Amino acid sequence: MHSDLPTHGPKDLSGTRLGGYRLLRRLGSGAMADVYLAEQASLSRAVAVKVLRAETAARPNAVLRFTQEARAAAALVHGNIVQIHEVDCVDGHHFLAEEYVAGPTLRTWLQERGPLDARQALAVLAQVGSALARAAEQGVVHRDIKPENLLVTPAGEVKVADFGLARVLLAVAHGPELTQEGTTLGTPLYMSPEQAEGNAVDTRSDLYSLGATLYHLLAGRPPFGGSTSVAVALAHIKEPPGSLDRHRDDLPPSLSAIVLRLLAKSPDDRYQSAGDMLHAVEAAEDAAFPGFRRQKSPLAWSDGAALPDGRFRTGVEDFRERSSHDGSRTLDRRARTATTEVRNATLRLQSAMERERYEAEATRRTWMSVAAAAVVALGVGVILGRTPPRRSRLFRLPSR
Repeated sequence: MHSDLPTHGPKDLSGTRLGGYRLLRRLGSGAMADVYLAEQASLSRAVAVKVLRAETAARPNAVLRFTQEARAAAALVHGNIVQIHEVDCVDGHHFLAEEYVAGPTLRTWLQERGPLDARQALAVLAQVGSALARAAEQGVVHRDIKPENLLVTPAGEVKVADFGLARVLLAVAHGPELTQEGTTLGTPLYMSPEQAEGNAVDTRSDLYSLGATLYHLLAGRPPFGGSTSVAVALAHIKEPPGSLDRHRDDLPPSLSAIVLRLLAKSPDDRYQSAGDMLHAVEAAEDAAFPGFRRQKSPLAWSDGAALPDGRFRTGVEDFRERSSHDGSRTLDRRARTATTEVRNATLRLQSAMERERYEAEATRRTWMSVAAAAVVALGVGVILGRTPPRRSRLFRLPSR
């Protein structure tokens, strides 16, 4: 997961063991940690392991906040939230193990496939909104909702990553004044006005960031731009967002209205909760796409949907590519075995169906032949019954 991250940085720990995890391959590096694909030995499952960099781990406050936020995020058990399994320190390495999502981020989706359509956008709003609603129940604010933190599974499920962990980034840059007002968190392109001003934030700030994210995913560009981070932040504070109609003419008005309300400058003018937004999303779905929720997810994808040049395999190739590590080869073999079993089962089912069709067709042809013979016999009988009998010349009586 998080394969959008660059793969540079400190020593690569691939091939080593960290507690109960074997680090198979480094997936990428972020501002404070390196991310690895790993195998959890006790359960023989793939997980993502984030290992704090040495310079980050050298800051006691950053480590404390990392542990606290990871534990708080671990309490957020929800289908649309990347689940944290464990946070620990082994041999001086501070790390957390979390659910591995074998799929692309929405940033990669946008780069590889282009902007979302209306059904896909509504699906993202519904699933991320559901995750934010659960977080609000626990008093957790994400602070960094953006396309890079939203991952899509092959079944079309959207998973929100790094819940609460955005706060740790500030500890790296600013030291102990982590919760003090006057500091900012998040990515400028998707940052709420109150966040840009360093004010206190709540779930309505996450909703703003979700609106900025959806605007980008629909329009192909963020709602605000600038030559510097400060310029972008000021635009969020002062400039109105442009209408989505300037970029798209195929969007239902209800969807555009939802995104623009999420982007309201004042928190009081936005939806006051994720639940309020979800009601609006459901109404928009019912109006524009009746029966939407009973259909297959519009975000579902598979290997068969990959682009011809082999792109858009982000995440999936982590199980498919050959590696120099035995553990990685084991995971790859398991994935290929499961795929083979499904393919064989499908072929057996198709064979059985073909056999049934052949037998049914043979039975139908037999009955048609019998029926045709019966009709012919009946016709011959009728003809013979209507023809008068001829007297034989051998028994002709002599004339007198």
